[in-house]
Amino acid sequence: MELNPLLITEAELQAELAAIEAEAIGWLPLGQGAYLHVGDPDALVINVVGVPDAGMAGVNVLWVG
Repeated sequence: MELNPLLITEAELQAELAAIEAEAIGWLPLGQGAYLHVGDPDALVINVVGVPDAGMAGVNVLWVG
């Protein structure tokens, strides 16, 4: 029997690293796989995306992945 020295799977590790990366650049976690970036607190629109990009820096974005 082969033992796995990792406490989490590779997929779980990658998901956790992506979440840490998102939080580090200003994305607020709302739930599993959902983040909010407030680029303009006075804006009335929130763009919902599956893949955010750098051009969205000044707008409000809900990232659902």
